[in-house]
Amino acid sequence: MAVKIKHRTCKNKGCNNKYPQYSSIQTWCSPKCGAEIAQAKVKANYKAETIVLRNKYYANDRAHQLYLTQLVFNKLRKLQEYEWFADKGLEPECISCGKKNMDWCCGHLKTIGSQGAIRFDKNNTHLQCNRYCNQNLSGNINGNKTTRGYLVGLAERFGEEEAKRIIEHCNKDRVKTWDCDELILMRKAFNKEIRRLSLTMI
Repeated sequence: MAVKIKHRTCKNKGCNNKYPQYSSIQTWCSPKCGAEIAQAKVKANYKAETIVLRNKYYANDRAHQLYLTQLVFNKLRKLQEYEWFADKGLEPECISCGKKNMDWCCGHLKTIGSQGAIRFDKNNTHLQCNRYCNQNLSGNINGNKTTRGYLVGLAERFGEEEAKRIIEHCNKDRVKTWDCDELILMRKAFNKEIRRLSLTMI
């Protein structure tokens, strides 16, 4: 009785040819594809090792850890803002100019340079259009002839009393620094919340 040879699909990216599999470890249809698969594995392993080494190198670089944590926090705050608007049945809008359907960013009421202690503070960060208000107008805090500004935006969104509380909170002088271990733990917590929000917003 003849042994039936199984046919498999070549694992080489972009090939997908069918081939008779004579060995359980064979994943390629030809020597050429086998060599390309091996080269891809070497590159992948090298990339993974490089990432590990880079992470070890930067583990004690506070400036780098601060930068990474800020990126993750900003992403989290955008998701939290999307959720806030969605819960109220509203379309997301810029805190400073009120425009919708923009390229969004996490806009700080008090800049990182002026009040670094509240760079990760929810009260100090709200959804803002990236190019116009955040970049071109440096946050557009007080508004201009065509826009209301961040401060008025807070009052229109939350009411006068809550806006006053937010502004007073952000105006308080404070000093806060984080070491590398604290920043890494914060980033893990932020990423955990990002995953939760991402699942609830699907």
